[in-house]
Amino acid sequence: MNLRLTTPTRLLLDREVTYVQAEDTSGRFGILPGHEPYLTAVVPSILVYRYRDEEGVEQEAYFALRHGVLRVTARGVQVAVRDAYASEELAALEEEVRKERRRRSGRSYRSARSLYQMQVAAWRRLMEYEDVRTRRG
Repeated sequence: MNLRLTTPTRLLLDREVTYVQAEDTSGRFGILPGHEPYLTAVVPSILVYRYRDEEGVEQEAYFALRHGVLRVTARGVQVAVRDAYASEELAALEEEVRKERRRRSGRSYRSARSLYQMQVAAWRRLMEYEDVRTRRG
C-alpha cells in the first residue's frame, strides 16, 4: 500500500509501505494492506511505518506528527498534518522534536511580548484621547 504524508507546504513521503501505525483520540492503531476505508484526526504523536528496502529487508521509520487527518482508501494511507519530522531512529527524532519545541517556545514568548506591547500602546492612546476629550469638555 502507498503512504503519502503531506504538510500544507510540502510532500514529505510518498512510498510503498507494508504497515502503518498512528494515533488518534481513541489510541494507537495499525493499518495493513487491504484495510477498510477509514478517516480520523491524528493527535500529536509518532507515526510508525514499515517498508522494504532495495534488498527486500523490512525496515522501520518514524514521523513525529502535529495535529492532522489520516485517511485510508483502497489505494493506501494519506496523512495531512500541520507539521512533521522524520527519522529512521527514535532517539534522533526525539532530539529533533526537542530542538523544535525550544525554537517554538522562544518564538511564542516573543509573539506574546509583542502582543502585550501593542495592547499597552493601544491603551495609552485611548487614555490620551480620553484625557484630551475631558480637558475640552
